[in-house]
Amino acid sequence: MDINSAPTVLIVEDEPVGIASLAGILGGACELIISQSLAEARLLLSDEIDIVLLDLYLPDGSGLDFLNELRASELYAYVPVICISASDQIQDIEEAFRHGATDYVLKPFNKTILSAKVSTFIDLKRKTDMLAEAALTDPLTGIGNRRLFNQQLDLEWRRAWRQDNSVGLVLVDLDHFKQINDQYGHAQGDLCLQKLATVMNTCFARAGEVVARLGGDEFVVIIPGADLRSTITAANNFAKAVHAELHNCLQFAKTYTPFTLSIGCTATQPSSFSSTAELIEAADKSLYEAKEDGGRNCVRPLL
Repeated sequence: MDINSAPTVLIVEDEPVGIASLAGILGGACELIISQSLAEARLLLSDEIDIVLLDLYLPDGSGLDFLNELRASELYAYVPVICISASDQIQDIEEAFRHGATDYVLKPFNKTILSAKVSTFIDLKRKTDMLAEAALTDPLTGIGNRRLFNQQLDLEWRRAWRQDNSVGLVLVDLDHFKQINDQYGHAQGDLCLQKLATVMNTCFARAGEVVARLGGDEFVVIIPGADLRSTITAANNFAKAVHAELHNCLQFAKTYTPFTLSIGCTATQPSSFSSTAELIEAADKSLYEAKEDGGRNCVRPLL
């Protein structure tokens, strides 16, 4: 996320005068997305939205209903929402805050006050997002860390349960990593981990797929919707991609340390009789079997 990029503001307002006023105040500094109904606002929502300016009275319902939906969602729960209204009744203001409004601004708008509030809340959200992103990122490789993996696995597990779908899991371990560090040095070992993470990001780039470093030389991939067969296929393709990438590197950098992987695969359809812990345990068991087979880009499923 570029903290210096123009912020994106979703305006949910049906009155032309109000829309024109907001455009005049914010249009020069922000990218404005205009919605004149709740139905349209739902369609225009995206993870690029920095702040929502929400009228309380719209042709197809109450703005508070939309506010409730935002606060109940996983993606938009913390997006700042400024309620905009001509009502200065204490009851309306208290009701807005009770439903999770970040602030309440009266019509007609005061340019100085509105600009300052929007700027402050956007700045706070972006800095909070950056801190949250850093807390979920492995500093060496730039991919997700164990905390991100735990969060996303829980999310995908619950989604798969609701949709009667499956979840695939791939555990990856670099073979003889200690020997690489001992023989070539930790700097070379770090390069191996970074190269592995780069190839993982390339191979598992479809929507919903998550790659993470669990620690040391152990990595993991979550593949939503994948059964065991497709999980194994993806893991084999990944192992081939790593081999090809290292072959290319050695042609241009002879000092690059080659490495191989052990890979364990599993997949399951969540139910009331299963858990994420069992999924991880199954993948770990198949990874152990791959290592027992000698590694060397071995992919083992749990059958």
